[in-house]
Amino acid sequence: MNPSTQTFGDGTRIFQFLVDTVLIFILAYFLYQWYNFYVYYWGFYPIRFGAFFFMTMWVYVFLFELIFLRTPAKWLAGTKVVSQNGSRPHIGQFFIRAFIRTSIISFFGLAWNGKPLHDSLSKTKLVASETPLV
Repeated sequence: MNPSTQTFGDGTRIFQFLVDTVLIFILAYFLYQWYNFYVYYWGFYPIRFGAFFFMTMWVYVFLFELIFLRTPAKWLAGTKVVSQNGSRPHIGQFFIRAFIRTSIISFFGLAWNGKPLHDSLSKTKLVASETPLV
């Protein structure tokens, strides 16, 4: 990676967070309704919507970033996830990133190091993509 590759700040991250959260909410809502059919008619154990939301969020973030290095919101913003040295992150970094991003403590890292904890602890960063969607 070129050392002059642009990194992105808070405005881009907030946009991506909002877009991804709306998409995750819609997906989780439909999965929740589908599961509730089985709860109602087949006696499955009921699970609260919050659990569905966070499970969906983890799978969404993990799979999209593992396969494509970006979520749909990152495609819109023209960004992608890379390791600190600019290479493709390994699966453990994606796992850590998804786990921390699903928790509410993720943005506390902004207070002392200028980037979210899911970037700091997984040793990744957000950079400009070579092929933006828009």
